[in-house]
Amino acid sequence: MKTTLRLLFLTLFIVPFAAPLAAELTPGTPAPEFPSNAIWLGTDGHSISMKSMRGKVVIVDFWEYTCINCIRTFPHLKQWYRRYHDLGLDIIGVHKGEFAFASRAANVRRAYLRFKLPYPSIADVNDQVWMDYDCNTWPDTFLIDGKGIIRYVHQGEGEYGGFEHEIQKLLEEGHPELDLSRFSIPPDHPLFGPQCGEESQETYIGYARGSLWGGEIANPQGFHPDEVVDYKSTSKRVTRGFFVEGEWRNEADDFEAVVASTPANPVKLGIDYKGRDVYAVLNRGASHPVTVTVLRDGKPIPKAMRGKDIRVDKDGKTYIEIDAPRMYYVVTKEDAGKHELVFEPRSAGVRICSFTFGNRCLENFDRL
Repeated sequence: MKTTLRLLFLTLFIVPFAAPLAAELTPGTPAPEFPSNAIWLGTDGHSISMKSMRGKVVIVDFWEYTCINCIRTFPHLKQWYRRYHDLGLDIIGVHKGEFAFASRAANVRRAYLRFKLPYPSIADVNDQVWMDYDCNTWPDTFLIDGKGIIRYVHQGEGEYGGFEHEIQKLLEEGHPELDLSRFSIPPDHPLFGPQCGEESQETYIGYARGSLWGGEIANPQGFHPDEVVDYKSTSKRVTRGFFVEGEWRNEADDFEAVVASTPANPVKLGIDYKGRDVYAVLNRGASHPVTVTVLRDGKPIPKAMRGKDIRVDKDGKTYIEIDAPRMYYVVTKEDAGKHELVFEPRSAGVRICSFTFGNRCLENFDRL
C-alpha cells in the first residue's frame, strides 16, 4: 500500500500537536458526484454520473499505473466485474498519478488499454476526485450501495474474500431474489509476514520523494535538486536507498543519466535488496527508446530469474529497453538472500524513478 507525501507530512509534523488524522471518506458518507469535466476512459466519450448508477452497487477504485500494489489487485477487480456486473455491480476506476508523467491523460489511456480493464475509468489529472474522496493511498477502494452511500472502504492489497462478501451483501440487499451461492469465495490468506518471505521497502530515487520518503542516497555528496552531479564511487550501502556513480541529473521524480556508461567513465545506479520480485519505474529523457544494462551481483540476471521486461543482447548481457514511462518487470523467482542490483545506462536519457518488491505470497497476478 502506498501512502502519499501529504499523509507523511501530516503524520510527521502535525499529528503530535493536533487531533488525529482524518482518513478517506468513511462508511455512511454519501459518495461524491464525479466532476462534470472528468476525462473518461472506456466509455466512448460519454460521461457517467454517480446519480445515474442509483440502484446499483458501485465500486470506486483509486489506482496508479506504475503502482505494483494496484496492479496486483486487478485480477480480483476483473473477476468481480465478470461475476456481478450483470447482477447489478458497476466498477469505476479513478487513476491519480504519483509521478508527473502519470498525470498525463495520454499515458493513463495507454496504461488503461494495456491492463485490459473491462470497466470505465477516470484519468484524474487534476486530482479532483482524489481530493473529493480525501484519499491518501494506492489502492483505495470504496463500496457504495444503491442509494449512493459509502458502505465499505478498503486500503491496500488483500482481504479480497471479505470485500467480495460485502459486494454480495449489498447486491442481495437490493435484490433479495438473487441466489449468489454458485460463486465460491476462497478464504483470505496473509499477503505479508514471515510465511511470505522478506521484501525490501519501496525505494524512491528522485529528490522530491527520495530525500524525504524512503530513498536515502549512500553517496556523501547527497541530493542536489535540479543539478548535474558527478558522483564518486562509494562502498557505502543503505538499507532503504541507493548508490550512484558518474554523472546524474537530480530531478524531482528521478535521476537521469547525463552520459552513457563506459569502462573509462562508469555510470551506474544500484540498490541492495531482498524479495521474490523486483520492479522498477523507469522513464526516458529522449524522444526515442533508451536502454540500460541490468546486473545482479555483478553478472547478467540468470535466465530463470529474468522479469518480463529483461532482454538479452548478443554478448549475453541483460538489459531493459525503456520505450515508455511505466513500471518494468526486472527480477522474478529470486531466492531469500540479499543481493545487489545495478543499472548501467547505455545512453544518455535513462531516468530511474523507483524500485518496488514482491514476496512469495504476491506472485499470482497478470504481468501486463
